[in-house]
Amino acid sequence: MNPSSPNSDSLRRLNALLPRLVDDQLSDEEAKELVAILQSSPEAQAHYLNYLQIHSELSAAWGVVDSVNPALLSEHFTTPDERPAASTIPSIPFAWTGTNAKLQGLVAFLVLVIGGLSLLLVMSLSGYLSGPVQQGVTPVTDKDDGASPLNVASVEDPNGPSNDAFTEGFVVAMAEPVAAVVVRSEGDFASQLSVGKRLTAGTLKLERGLVQMEFMSGAVVAIEGPAELQIHSKNAATLLSGRVSANVPPRARGFVLNSPKAAIVDLGTEFGVSVTPQGTSEVEVLSGEVELSLLGDDGNTLISQRVHEATRISVNQEKDLLQTITANPNELPKIVVFNDEAVPRTDEYAARIRRDSPLLYWRFEDGEDSPNTNNQVRNEMGPNHSAILRHGRNGRKDIQITNGYLRFQRSSSARYLASENAITGLNQGPYSIEFWMKPDDLQHATVLGVFPETRTDSRIFLNVFEIVTDTFMIHEPGALRFLHRTPPTASYETGTNAFTPGVCVPGQWHHVVAVKNTNAMEIYLNGRLARRVPLAEGKIDGPGDFHLIFGQLTAVADWRQFSGALDEIAVYSRALRPEEIERHFSAVFP
Repeated sequence: MNPSSPNSDSLRRLNALLPRLVDDQLSDEEAKELVAILQSSPEAQAHYLNYLQIHSELSAAWGVVDSVNPALLSEHFTTPDERPAASTIPSIPFAWTGTNAKLQGLVAFLVLVIGGLSLLLVMSLSGYLSGPVQQGVTPVTDKDDGASPLNVASVEDPNGPSNDAFTEGFVVAMAEPVAAVVVRSEGDFASQLSVGKRLTAGTLKLERGLVQMEFMSGAVVAIEGPAELQIHSKNAATLLSGRVSANVPPRARGFVLNSPKAAIVDLGTEFGVSVTPQGTSEVEVLSGEVELSLLGDDGNTLISQRVHEATRISVNQEKDLLQTITANPNELPKIVVFNDEAVPRTDEYAARIRRDSPLLYWRFEDGEDSPNTNNQVRNEMGPNHSAILRHGRNGRKDIQITNGYLRFQRSSSARYLASENAITGLNQGPYSIEFWMKPDDLQHATVLGVFPETRTDSRIFLNVFEIVTDTFMIHEPGALRFLHRTPPTASYETGTNAFTPGVCVPGQWHHVVAVKNTNAMEIYLNGRLARRVPLAEGKIDGPGDFHLIFGQLTAVADWRQFSGALDEIAVYSRALRPEEIERHFSAVFP
């Protein structure tokens, strides 16, 4: 049978079986039938993989998905550019949630019967790589002179020095996907492993020092030298020697960290792995639990054990045993989840902002406990346009002014900062929005939104500024997105996007300026133009009064919450000039 035609019987049958597969309703006979169809042609295999990936993405974004028809997905995308092409959808959904063991086993088997993907799955999940690995460094645009005292998110020179700590392997025609980004670096690595360095599949050999990286799936891993780590993808890595710690948030559940003869599948936890010079693996769970497997020579599980908090297990390869030993968490590298370093603001910085006459300037210098604040953030430029803190059910645990900046944590309820009154006529001409941000992670999150005062639908926006990682749009993972939609509407088919090149680096301060100009939208990052996108005639200016919201997508629900810090927010009723933006940034980082 050949399902190459959309009207073929086999493809119609495949579309009938796939919803039953993801709903765990396949009978044994139907499972055999599905395997036979997949073995029959490459077209059926590609259709199967695309279906599972789209189902996985939609399940993560929208909850349970009853059925997925790729031809009917356009209503879920913000602009026509967001509709996925089959060639751009990742081939293997490494992490599945909400399915039982039988379904997971069948999914894994069905992927394995697709011959061209079998080796990739084994490499990613069992940790055995017999040949050279792919190059592990993806260059970032621009150049960082290293002068930033806080090591503000570095931007690399694509023609700069290569990373000797990474093994370069075979050359591929297409750029490899980014697997992780360095968020903390302690050692004399120069630019090789500087903060902001993006890593693809490859082997990291660390003779000394410590490197903390965030995988694009959300898992955070700290490795301390001497150590060697093979990075397979955003969801999987193998420790060959040395010590690592891993912190895996809920969105990265299922992250796989292997070691020789062992596979550790996270079940929502923080854990550490050590590999001795003799090749013995030890796994210690600091919180939560993991599924630990001792692997046979064929890479399959011989013994499996659920390992719980405050437990350390040694993998005895000679006797094929998993043995409980004395826990010692102090031996493991320390993961820094958040640092409270503020932007090193100066009087000169504030003077330059005021001199350029913004409509509003929120500095967060007055704490919430200051007299007469009443959760209000005053406008440094006058009595109008103050901001109001809206706490969620957890109060100041979710949003607070601390150390001179605004701090957000994710919550199960809405919490945000919003303008107290609307800005009149903001979109009748050029305008600029300037702020400093330090994200906790790379989860898809809305930093700010600009919406009309008269909106009746929570989806109506003029602007959205977001960190984007797992979306159907085409962009680099961890990029910044500036959406402009004139006139403001709830229609997902309208609007223009500008994406930054490179990655927004967790734990580092970024100076951001979003500009709507006379004929284009621009994003400036750390004093430099990162992206400029033309705006079509009729999609630039418009009437209306507008509010600002910071920290989540809308005020009515906890959608796309931002976790991290914001500071020095300013809004201008004109387009800031490039030299003005550079002067603002250089007042903090000369």
